[in-house]
Amino acid sequence: MKIFKQHILQTYPYTGGSAREPHVLHKLSSNENPLGPSPKAVAAMRAAIETIHEYQYENDTAFCKKLSDSLHGQLHANQFLPANSGMEILDIICRGFLEPGTTALLSSPTFMAYKNFAELAGAKVIDIPLNSIDFSLNVSGILDAIDETTRIVFVSNPNNPTGTLFPEKDIALLAEKIPDHVVLVYDEAYYHYVSKPNYTRAADLINEGKNVIGLHSFSKAYGLAGIRLGYLFSSEKITNYLRHFRRPFMISSLSMIGGMAALDDHFHISRSVDMVTREKEWLYAQLEKLGIKYWPGDANFILAEPPVDATAFVSALLQKGIMVRNAEPLGARGLVRITIGTHEMNQALIEAISELVLVNLSHIL
Repeated sequence: MKIFKQHILQTYPYTGGSAREPHVLHKLSSNENPLGPSPKAVAAMRAAIETIHEYQYENDTAFCKKLSDSLHGQLHANQFLPANSGMEILDIICRGFLEPGTTALLSSPTFMAYKNFAELAGAKVIDIPLNSIDFSLNVSGILDAIDETTRIVFVSNPNNPTGTLFPEKDIALLAEKIPDHVVLVYDEAYYHYVSKPNYTRAADLINEGKNVIGLHSFSKAYGLAGIRLGYLFSSEKITNYLRHFRRPFMISSLSMIGGMAALDDHFHISRSVDMVTREKEWLYAQLEKLGIKYWPGDANFILAEPPVDATAFVSALLQKGIMVRNAEPLGARGLVRITIGTHEMNQALIEAISELVLVNLSHIL
């Protein structure tokens, strides 16, 4: 069945939070890299600033070649499509495959931009929720919900905001069983933080001939959220088709230069991942001491159940200068998502939570 269509331009009125809120000492709400950007990327962009008046790149060929190299040549350069952040990538995908009368499937709690962009394209969004106990993927429910109107299945692995790593067998079954008129959009934004074996990667599924689109971002481990750089990769057929939905000069020359330098900065990635791994275990132990329920995950954040109402908890921490994320808009009502920061940031977080727990206990007693 045909899965391609004529494109219709849409826009996405996205509004994000600010890191410059008054009195915020530690921002632990957006899953950014607290160690900052890749030093190599910063140096490369600074060196290029004097020639910013020029159109330095007529296209993104050099960048796509670099992306191919970063995956050790698993995919050809023409299988990549960069854009201004993962948000714009989602916009391109949804404009490419969705229209009124079609449907897209997702599994909440998850990154709700999937829903926003799908609905902007005129599609109906069907939610097949994760298991409420361990946030595992309901593969059979997803497959049962697919019909002739389905065009996209969204899966984030590791999942945001739960941190869940879906097992290889579940992803393999999903990729194998979805029909030809459906594409699996497989979001790997947090792949750097996964250390478990048998993690299913999008590139492997694509090389197996599956209808899969992989998503990557420079906003997390690379520490380059502000340059708004992301990319998709898929089969040549799908990638070439989606090129029709992007604008000329899609990404800035500085973003491209910074991204290429960041891909070479293996030390910064290693240092960032090591910090998250170490601090995550420390935070787990501290939350357990405080009697706060949390869900272990494989990303750079922790989903937790606060000792008070989630909105009140987020507000109380903000008054202490610490910003965390209420996970209700992501489909996790009553829970909060906490980005793993530096040890100093995490200590301040735990001290603030400890005070809230003591205050809450005193009211009970």
